[in-house]
Amino acid sequence: MPKKNQNYSGSLYSGNNSSKQSNSKEPMSDNTTYNQNNWYVSLTKTLYPSFKSFGQDAKFTDEQQTAIDFLQLNLNEKEIYSVAYGLRTLLVIIGVLVTGYLYLAYSAELSYFMIFGFGILFVALGFFAGIMYPNYPINLAETERKKSLAYIPEIINYIVMNMRLAANLERAIEFAATHGRGKIAADLRKMLWEVQIGKFNSIEEGLDDIAYRWGNYSDDFKHSLMLIRASLLESDAKKRESLLDKASSDVIEGSREKMDLYARQLQQPTVYLYYFGILLPLMLAIVLPIASGIVQNLPIAGTLPFFLIYDVVLPIGMFILASSILGSRPPTYVPPDIPENFVGLPPKNTIKIAGLNLPSIPLAILVIVAGLFIGSILDASNIASVQSNLAVADKTTALASIPQFTLPFTLPFIGNTIYLFTLYGILIGFSLAFSIYLIGKYSARKKVQDEIRSMEAEFKDSLYVLASRLGENRPIEDALAHAIEFLPKSQISNKIFKRILENITELGMTIDAAIFDPNFGAVREIPSEIIRGGMRVIIDSVQLGVNVAAISLINLSMQLRNSQKIDESLRRLLEDVTQMLKTMGTFIAPIVLGVVTSLQKIILNSISSNCSTSAASSASQAAVSNSGISGLGGASSISQLFCNINPAQVVSPGTFMLLIGIYVIEVVIILAYFNSQIEDTNNPLHTYTSIAYSLPIAIIIFVITSYIATTALSFA
Repeated sequence: MPKKNQNYSGSLYSGNNSSKQSNSKEPMSDNTTYNQNNWYVSLTKTLYPSFKSFGQDAKFTDEQQTAIDFLQLNLNEKEIYSVAYGLRTLLVIIGVLVTGYLYLAYSAELSYFMIFGFGILFVALGFFAGIMYPNYPINLAETERKKSLAYIPEIINYIVMNMRLAANLERAIEFAATHGRGKIAADLRKMLWEVQIGKFNSIEEGLDDIAYRWGNYSDDFKHSLMLIRASLLESDAKKRESLLDKASSDVIEGSREKMDLYARQLQQPTVYLYYFGILLPLMLAIVLPIASGIVQNLPIAGTLPFFLIYDVVLPIGMFILASSILGSRPPTYVPPDIPENFVGLPPKNTIKIAGLNLPSIPLAILVIVAGLFIGSILDASNIASVQSNLAVADKTTALASIPQFTLPFTLPFIGNTIYLFTLYGILIGFSLAFSIYLIGKYSARKKVQDEIRSMEAEFKDSLYVLASRLGENRPIEDALAHAIEFLPKSQISNKIFKRILENITELGMTIDAAIFDPNFGAVREIPSEIIRGGMRVIIDSVQLGVNVAAISLINLSMQLRNSQKIDESLRRLLEDVTQMLKTMGTFIAPIVLGVVTSLQKIILNSISSNCSTSAASSASQAAVSNSGISGLGGASSISQLFCNINPAQVVSPGTFMLLIGIYVIEVVIILAYFNSQIEDTNNPLHTYTSIAYSLPIAIIIFVITSYIATTALSFA
């Protein structure tokens, strides 16, 4: 058993006392568990005393028990099921009480649909909670399994990299636990602590526990750990190397196969997102006006129901659907985080135009005002042309036919009636202003992030050049000088290697200080965990000799290349989906929804015009019927069925266009968010800049489409 006082600090060689550990991570303590969703444990522990009697005889299924053991949640079946059944009962009671209160107090003002709708909602939420709450650990375990597609190859490669240097499993696990990511790395750190306190008799026993817990969710990981363990029993160096190679290659191939499966599974949910977010609003624009005429007392009269349907319910449902799809996206790469005060960034909230840094927020406000001003000028010109047109007999009717909506307040220079072009100015002005704000806040940081990422792409090749020179028994200074000469255009050479060499030769720093010194260190302004972690490997390995350093850097270069291949492979697999989403969000959605704004007016006008004809036909039919001649009375009754629409209760074309315009903004933001997260997971800079560049284009297309459709259909 290892010594109880051994320090698992993350050095490449834990037994080397000369290694510097200033930037390494500490292992997790025995009372610390990896649980990103600790709210579930806290909520269950808090509510259990109140619902203790609800889950006395509850039992976990095999799948639930496996998930609980895998996540190491400190919960039992009585606690989870008591809270689940208690929440279900509580929500059902609330639903009954709300329904009773609304019925007694507001039965005259609210329809039965609204009254009982609230009660049904609470009851449905109660049963949903009763089903989903106990199964949450299963969903969380599945999420961790998908994340592991990126983390497992990294962990195995770190272990294999160290095992190639020396067949010391404990040292290899320590290094992987320190430099790895995700739940696997956290489990390894916790296991190292448990070996220290004596819970496991050896590192092998602890590793077996992890292998079999993870084996239910990643057989590749379990198999690779078995191969690594088997390599320790192999006395022949070539066979041992072969087992290590197989452990690394098998886990990479397994991750690629699972990512290929994920990419194929993403096609159908993306189609559902298109149906829900684009085609459903189109169908509702046709159905709702007709339904309000057929079904008496249907609670869709007025602006509020349409606002709730288009601008609240549909966007929320679309966002939930998109988020559920994104939950299965494996995080193959963690982008560098660029803080707002990063060195070299322009002043905060500024946008560069014609070489000038302009404040983005005042500029955004100016764009909104300009949109309102230009729209009001065009509307005034349009109204003046109608009033001066001698061919128009009824000026009031002609002006009323222009899409418009009335505000409850009065705006300077505009009044309280917003006409078509002012509405367009509001939509375009807001989208441009929002885009300017996002660009001013995130665009410069995104440009720096792209530069850092290009440096990360160069880093693996730079490591190979360094390793080649170190393998010739040259000191690190000569290796750095050769790398700078061999890669003269490389950012790694010019921004990092050159500064390291200057710090060593001119300032007399050690290799550790030359790299990590807080004032002069070469990577002090490089917010990349990949580069900083690689530099730590250089420091740890160089102190053990240049030959060891050469082998370590070659292995690290191979590990970085494997990680890059996995990320690029997933990007290629998802390329069709991301291109479709870009087209959908920027072009298809605005065009389809632009046509939707015209359909509502056309449908209402068609029904209204048919009603007068239908009324005359009904009178004629009644006269014929009184003469004893049978007719088509059924057809007349059906046509009259569509004449029950009260124009005062129908959303006006101008108001409907505003509601759809707001929905277009929401749906474009959601689709841009969804697509950017598929392209580059957990990268808010990419997400915000994608929204900034997509939104104005989409809104301008929507405005042009709706104007053309409204104009063309008005002459049809």
